[in-house]
Amino acid sequence: MTCLPQIGNLDLEFIGKGSRRECYRLQNQDVCVKFYRDPAAMDVDRKARLSQRLHVFAARFVRGLNTNIQEWRYHQALKRQLPSDLLAVFPERIEPVYSAERGWGIIESLVLNPDGSLARSVQKELANTQDQELRMRLYRETERLLGQLSEYAVCFFDPPNILVQWLSPDSFRLRIVDFEPSGKEIVPGLSYVKPYVRSKVRRRSNRYLNRLHQMVYGAADYTRQRGSGEKSRGDHSWFGQMVMTFAQKAGLL
Repeated sequence: MTCLPQIGNLDLEFIGKGSRRECYRLQNQDVCVKFYRDPAAMDVDRKARLSQRLHVFAARFVRGLNTNIQEWRYHQALKRQLPSDLLAVFPERIEPVYSAERGWGIIESLVLNPDGSLARSVQKELANTQDQELRMRLYRETERLLGQLSEYAVCFFDPPNILVQWLSPDSFRLRIVDFEPSGKEIVPGLSYVKPYVRSKVRRRSNRYLNRLHQMVYGAADYTRQRGSGEKSRGDHSWFGQMVMTFAQKAGLL
């Protein structure tokens, strides 16, 4: 474990922030450090929900509740469960770090391109890539990766966090650097049930792939082209819609 008593005294380069965490590059090294956001800053952020602020307030200094620690522990488990090619999608290095000011965080490898720039999301790369063949490859590789994650029941529920690391102008690999293995379902422990995890990963993946498919191929209906047979929300009866809504809110779908 690395100890950072005074995070404010370190040379940190801000990279970005999410709803609860923020990321900094550490002293011009090829690693970054992630901590929970400052609760005081969240209080003035109108986009920060009350549940997010309460979680940050409670979990910053408590290992059992801390998302950073959960992410580190889950990465240790993935090392024992995944084949080497799939494990290589995740950061090479993840280790816990403690700051007396910010609480528990993690240090992890930065995903950099050959020119030293940070890797960007698949959606951003698709929007900035004109080569249609390359765009199709990005889509197919994303589809393949999400299929692997579903097959191995990996708790990765945020497909927009998939990044593209360029190895050359026409060669790339997909990477994942931000994943939260603990679910937020009403029913606790569902993230340990593999059929549930696979179902949730597939559902989230289909939604994301549908957006990517429209970016690459146009506005054609992705689920209809794949022949999944899934009904849209409007195809269900009112009772079916009610059941589907309850199941989704309970985290069962």
